[in-house]
Formats: sequence, structure tokens, C-alpha cells
Amino acid sequence: MIRQFTKYGYSCSAASTAIGTSYSVIAVTGLAANKKSANVPSDCFLESVEIDLSSIAASDSITLFLARDSNGDVPLTSDALSGASQTVTIGKTSSTKGGVIFTVNKDFHFDSTTSNASDGTLYVVAKANAACTADAIRLNWRS
Repeated sequence: MIRQFTKYGYSCSAASTAIGTSYSVIAVTGLAANKKSANVPSDCFLESVEIDLSSIAASDSITLFLARDSNGDVPLTSDALSGASQTVTIGKTSSTKGGVIFTVNKDFHFDSTTSNASDGTLYVVAKANAACTADAIRLNWRS
């Protein structure tokens, strides 16, 4: 029998984060200050990652993968696959703000045997070709 999703939502980053030209590890989870967000379910389908950016230019790009652990050592997705690097889309009213959207489309199951992993949290590991700021990161999921 095919199980239907009964819950959907997103997890988010706690604050603006600098993204440099080497990888930064950014936790995404449910936050009390963002009442619409929720912890990453222990078993869910990861749909996409949205990153709102500032201090960017039209030619900038972001490379991203998801990790299970806070060190970014246990990847859940790859930074080498098609779609792991995205050119920034500049917003309509500002030449220095915009964002990127990464499609994930992967099942996730929390594994308590992974070192430095936290139930309810996944980690976005990102780098840019030119330093910028991630004003918000949203990991969209269904369970």
C-alpha cells in the first residue's frame, strides 16, 4: 500500500549567516521565533531548499549539499550532482538581493548512530563563488 503524506512544513536557519568561498555548515530546524517552522521529522521526504541571499551579484552561484551531522562530514546529498550548483536569481527590486532553490526529492530517516547528529535538525553545507549572506534558509519537507 502507498502511504499518503499527512503533514508538510519547513525547517529553517536561526539567523543570517555569511556564506564564503569555502563550505559553511548551517543548521536548519524548527524555531520558536518562527512559529510556522518545525523540526525535521525523523522520517520524511525532503522536497527542496530555498536560500534568501543578500550582498550578491547576478553572476554569483551557490553550491550546496545536505549533511546529517553538524560537522558536514556525513552527506545526505551530493555537491557533485546536476543541480547542486545554482546561479543566483536576482530579485525584482534590488540588484543585491535574490536567492536560489535546490530540488532535493529524497527520503530521509534519522540515524541516531551518526556522530554529531541531532534529531529534528539537518545541516545545509553551502559555499559561494563570491562571499554573500544567507538571510534565510528553508528546508521544505513532507511526512
